Amino acid sequence: MTKLDEFLKDHGIQHFSAREVLTLRRLGVTVDPPPEDWWPRILPALEVAETLRAQLGHPLLIGNGYRPPAENKRAGGARRSQHLFFRALDLDLPRSAKTREHQEEFYEAAGRIFLSRGEELKMGLGLYRPWRGSRVHVDCGYRRRHWSRKYTSPLLESLR
Repeated sequence: MTKLDEFLKDHGIQHFSAREVLTLRRLGVTVDPPPEDWWPRILPALEVAETLRAQLGHPLLIGNGYRPPAENKRAGGARRSQHLFFRALDLDLPRSAKTREHQEEFYEAAGRIFLSRGEELKMGLGLYRPWRGSRVHVDCGYRRRHWSRKYTSPLLESLR
């Protein structure tokens, strides 16, 4: 993973490591890195994560990054999940920041990024609660879209 760590650092990713983007926390599995020519695909999503971290003023955890097909199936991922193509991150608040106020700040910050840069980044946004905790899915490079109508759509409408 050292080579991927060097790649991330060389591209300005300061607060997230190769281990984080390759570990599926809920499955307790760390996967091998994807092909090296795929590595640039994750940079826009990590840049969004860096921006969120700076705006919120506290660390974020990566719950899922790259998921090879077998792990994507085990995780219950969509058939064409952007995790399969190393374009997606599921971001979580650390336990110390899991208050309703922090969760709302987290979702609003992600929503503002989606509204201001979603087209440019071809960003996908999913907000999950309460059964999935304070999780935000971000992917970049596929197409601009959002889901989880119960949470994402109302939030985006309130931010317009």
